[in-house]
Amino acid sequence: MNSSSSFASGDTADRERTLGFAGSPNFRDAGGYAVDGGTLHWGRLFRSGHLAALSSEEQERLAALELALVVDLRRADERDWEPSRLPPGTAVHGADITPGSHTSAIYADSTQLGGAEAMHRFMCDINREFVRSQTGVYREVFAALLDSGADRVLFHCAAGKDRTGFAIAMLQAALGVSTDDIEADYLLSGQYFLVEEQIDRIRAKYAVNHLGDADLAPMMHTDLAYLRSALDEISVGWGDTDVYLEEGLGLGLAERRELRRRFVDA
Repeated sequence: MNSSSSFASGDTADRERTLGFAGSPNFRDAGGYAVDGGTLHWGRLFRSGHLAALSSEEQERLAALELALVVDLRRADERDWEPSRLPPGTAVHGADITPGSHTSAIYADSTQLGGAEAMHRFMCDINREFVRSQTGVYREVFAALLDSGADRVLFHCAAGKDRTGFAIAMLQAALGVSTDDIEADYLLSGQYFLVEEQIDRIRAKYAVNHLGDADLAPMMHTDLAYLRSALDEISVGWGDTDVYLEEGLGLGLAERRELRRRFVDA
């Protein structure tokens, strides 16, 4: 991943990114970043949290985006709990990203978690598991994207910051976005997915009543340590990101050229 940055971040750019959906506050445009020979198209690559709380007016605005594909990275039980409010006929690829195993603390006995430091370590471990145990699922996601021919795509999970954050980071890397810009885009979730607004929903979703708000906060934070844990795991298991993209995710030169055709404005 290229470490130089050519994106002028700031309030104006951030306002252009967010779509201002109260029902999905982390819904934003992931385009606009410079790559070699061009810029990611605005209005073609989006990322968000769940879409269960969109108002009727927001549903109309979503329909106006004319999305060709929605990639839902949530487990089946999450999709049942918070069903997406999508325009009729929208193509959806469900990916069932389950970090770690079904016996990990959040999915089974959450009493194993205690304190903010333990939760932070847990979130780092989740991101490592994206590489360790979920690479095959992410590979299927990118294969579905390529097979669909879609050039207006939304990636989302429940919060839009971890499972989606890794997917978008890998797609942006495949398209040639710099590491600095990938990380800046990742961190924007911290502006829209706010602890104080999400704490009650998290308590309803998981058996975490034994934990105080401060103990739970790292689950809702957007922390570069999380993404970098995944990148460290790539380095350990695959050597570097380019090898991982090609051999792990099936994004070789031909696939990247096709993705650039769809998402890069030359």
